[in-house]
Parts: sequence; C-alpha cells; structure tokens
Amino acid sequence: MTVTEFEKLFSKTIQEHLPEASLEIREKRGTIFEAKVWLDEETFIEVYFNSLTERKNYTLVRHQQRVMGYDNYQFWHRHPFGEAQKHIPCNEPAFEEVIAEMREVVKLKD
Repeated sequence: MTVTEFEKLFSKTIQEHLPEASLEIREKRGTIFEAKVWLDEETFIEVYFNSLTERKNYTLVRHQQRVMGYDNYQFWHRHPFGEAQKHIPCNEPAFEEVIAEMREVVKLKD
C-alpha cells in the first residue's frame, strides 16, 4: 500500500466512523504518514504508517497516556484497553475495526 492509498483509507474511515473528529495530518512524506484524530481536547488517536517497512501503529491516547492500541513492531499485537502495557499477539486488524473499537472505548470512558 502506498502512502496516498493509506491516506485515502484513513480519511474515508475517519469521516464514516468519527465525523465529529478533528484531523491533524502531521507529516506526509513519500513513504511515511503520521496523523492525529482529535476526539476532544484530551483524547486523540495517533496513526503512523511507513509504506517501505509496512510498519503501522494505531494508538488511543487520553490525558497523555496510551489507553489502547495496535501495532506491528516485531509482530502484530494489541495493547488492550485497561492493560495498555501488555502485548497480546493478534492478526492484522482492519483499520475500520480499530477505529470502531477505539470509538467504543471512548464512549465507555465518558
């Protein structure tokens, strides 16, 4: 997947699942895409994608701390809600599933 393809998927998914969110694309280079999806002033989803290495990272952050996340550093794993320091092996999740799960976690916390 290219950075442009990832950005299109990212933008479409955010518009569908989190239309009230504020997008902040921090960096878009030829091979790297980084963005924040602001859900409120203390909560955001941080997204990282490197098209050369296929490295992906999706992190839900609230009050400057990781609440949960998914990434493929060394292997695909998740950092579950409530135990974000853990690394639980998993298959690569669809981006839409990650965003939907994070949206639900934010609803629980409110």
